[in-house]
Amino acid sequence: MKIPLCRVLTLSFIVSNLWNSGWAGEPDYTLTRVSDNIQIIYGPFDLPDNKNRGFRNNVVIVSTSEGVVILDPGGSAYAGERVARTVKEHSKLPVVAVFNSHAHGDHWLGNEGIKRHYPKAVIYGHPVMKTRVQGPDGDFWLDTINRLTGDTANGKHVVAPDKTVNDGDEIKIGDTTFRIYHTGAAHTDSDIMIEVTGENALFTGDVVRNGLLGIMEEDASFKGNIAAIDFIVSKNFQYYIPGHGRVGGVAMPQTYRVYLAILRSKVGELYADGMADFEMKADVVNAVSAYDKWVGFDLRIGPHISRAYLEIEAEEFD
Repeated sequence: MKIPLCRVLTLSFIVSNLWNSGWAGEPDYTLTRVSDNIQIIYGPFDLPDNKNRGFRNNVVIVSTSEGVVILDPGGSAYAGERVARTVKEHSKLPVVAVFNSHAHGDHWLGNEGIKRHYPKAVIYGHPVMKTRVQGPDGDFWLDTINRLTGDTANGKHVVAPDKTVNDGDEIKIGDTTFRIYHTGAAHTDSDIMIEVTGENALFTGDVVRNGLLGIMEEDASFKGNIAAIDFIVSKNFQYYIPGHGRVGGVAMPQTYRVYLAILRSKVGELYADGMADFEMKADVVNAVSAYDKWVGFDLRIGPHISRAYLEIEAEEFD
């Protein structure tokens, strides 16, 4: 499998701008309580470097009667080890399971660090995610994060999910059931969202973001992402836990939906007028200007326009 050119270009841009991130020290791995049995380690918004050592996503820690379950263990082996040590400081029970929300390395490279401390922990992910991680994508992410962090990420090898899960699956661990939602291509084609039953909480992975824009590659779908958010909003959970950014109520995923919907609609309108993607940037930026303070806006808006343009163009030939 070839690595998409857009990914190579994106990461080349990241490398060239790495030292402008402004991160002054190692991230804080402090636990913040969400509900009775859910805590979160908030990841920083900074790009990977030798200070954060690859950690930038939200790590969710769920306590069950059987042991601790981790949702997205971090973006490097080092981050996974730090998460494991944090668990040991706060729980006498071991980590028994890990869920990976999708195939982007900043959410699953921590698998390696968790396994170093808890080799019996079972890792779950979508079938497409497992296939990609076991293929060239896995080595790509491992090598990229090691390079961006000056090898301080401490990654030695790819650790893919042990088992796969799909839409509607329910994994019972001790007294807690984890219900899986996969609505199709959204942020990626391998997204799973995980409901922690009994806690009125849903971990969305990067299907929802709060305050940070991210990559939308060739497997992403603006239309599918909007539909996924409509679906989870209809569930009316008390806690929506995004892959990046602060936990919120139902208004939080709706806020991200508005960005996706306005951008896609405006690109569609300008496409119908015969404009090329590079010609419409100023108009689209103006349409989504309410989000121009989100971290990554200047970096991501161009690729988002191009991705939406290709998506709309492809629909013309369906």
